[in-house]
Amino acid sequence: MGSLYPISNRIRKDLKKIEEYLKESVASDSFLLNETSLETLRAGGKRLRPALVLISGSIGAYDIDKLIPAAVSVELIHTATLVHDDVLDGASLRRGFPTINTSHGRSAAISTGDFIFGKALAYLAKYDDPRVMEAMVPTTLALSVGEIQQIKTAYSINQTIDDYLTKIKNKTASLFSTCCKLGSLVSGAKEEEIEMLGLYGENLGMAFQVYDDVLDVSGKESSTGKSIGTDLRDGTLTLPVFFAMDESSQRDRLRKLVGNKNISYEEAKEALEIINDTEALERTKNFARLCVEKSIEAVKNINNKELFNDLEKIGKFVIDRYN
Repeated sequence: MGSLYPISNRIRKDLKKIEEYLKESVASDSFLLNETSLETLRAGGKRLRPALVLISGSIGAYDIDKLIPAAVSVELIHTATLVHDDVLDGASLRRGFPTINTSHGRSAAISTGDFIFGKALAYLAKYDDPRVMEAMVPTTLALSVGEIQQIKTAYSINQTIDDYLTKIKNKTASLFSTCCKLGSLVSGAKEEEIEMLGLYGENLGMAFQVYDDVLDVSGKESSTGKSIGTDLRDGTLTLPVFFAMDESSQRDRLRKLVGNKNISYEEAKEALEIINDTEALERTKNFARLCVEKSIEAVKNINNKELFNDLEKIGKFVIDRYN
């Protein structure tokens, strides 16, 4: 399991149970699918999404046995999207480990992503309440739409910040929101509590992705597990790029670099230097902080001190990662 969160001991203990269930969840009669799926899960990750399911489950009758299928499902869906993203991006590393398309080939990677996604839906089908699947359906659609939006706008310097925000809402924030809705729904929360936590998750997800984009420009590869400047080389324009293009005296050069489909390593390095010479990173961090503030504002009326404290701590973690 990845980074430990500053949360209650009960949630931390139950996350270890989720880790064991994740390993069991991808069992297959196919040796190759077993191998590739386990490789993907062994690469780790922060397991933040299942943590949000468990934390949100604290608002009602907390029952880890009821929460396990939802927690396993959201991590599997997230994992499946990463496998498919790596295929589309031609990525060679994920969290410091070779991607499935690198180690086993493109076809095996696509099949692995499909298999993991199918397993995720099978876990959700364990619930009798149709609202569980109804909560996930729009999210799975949003994930696909977000990926298509990213492909369509790659290397386009004509897109706007609103375009960027729509993409990350679909690709990241939608699943964060659903994690919180599922945890509270399964635990028997009231409808208004489910909506509050869903809004918390959406804003937290926006903050998470925005801060991830900061790390892609200024983070350490040894900490983040991925090469710095990956987004630039993939043609993905992020908030630091938009802010830098807005204020840099070298904006024309930056626009030319980020719009170059054949950008070299040296050119990507030059683009990073231009961005780092502006206030773009600080402006982006401030935007992420505002998103966290909105997430906390959404749950201010929750009458559960331990839950509220965990939600606050997760918000702080999201914008303090690797500091």
